[in-house]
Amino acid sequence: MSTIILPDQRPDGRRGFEIVLSSAVTGGTSALVEAKVDGAMSGPPLHTHPESEETYFVVSGTLLLYIDGEVTELGPSGLAHITRGSQHTWATPVGAGAHFLTLHTPGGYENYHPTALQAERDKGAPLTQEDLFQLAKGFDWELAGEAPLRMTPLGVLVPAGQADKAAEHAVAQEEAAAAASGTVPA
Repeated sequence: MSTIILPDQRPDGRRGFEIVLSSAVTGGTSALVEAKVDGAMSGPPLHTHPESEETYFVVSGTLLLYIDGEVTELGPSGLAHITRGSQHTWATPVGAGAHFLTLHTPGGYENYHPTALQAERDKGAPLTQEDLFQLAKGFDWELAGEAPLRMTPLGVLVPAGQADKAAEHAVAQEEAAAAASGTVPA
């Protein structure tokens, strides 16, 4: 069955992520998520999808991807296909946000986003990291390793609790370097 989905027909997004095409529409074969995120953002903890594959396509900006030990910078029109079971995460560099699409095959993972949004609304507060991990397990998402790691805007994996502080430090360093050179940071 062919389907047309207009932007105002999408479900509510969460933290810059919107479902463009739900697996409910494709009979479970695939799903497409659109993301618009700021620069100097550490993405999700290092994880795997045991039963699905994920393809990233950068529309604009820059996305740093960590896939099975290798960090790659993707710019506009860059694509990365991640096979099931591969350890991966992402971040955006300082000064460069990203607009990207993720295609999940088969679909199903995309339902994590509205489920987490509803859980936050029900709780009346943000979910804890452990709450999010438990919720994500029901959507083909598994933490890679014993302790959660996130990637900094400099492409380095650090303990998850240190990633946001590392991002703030990277921004401050860039601003200081720009001030010292008399230039404006990107």
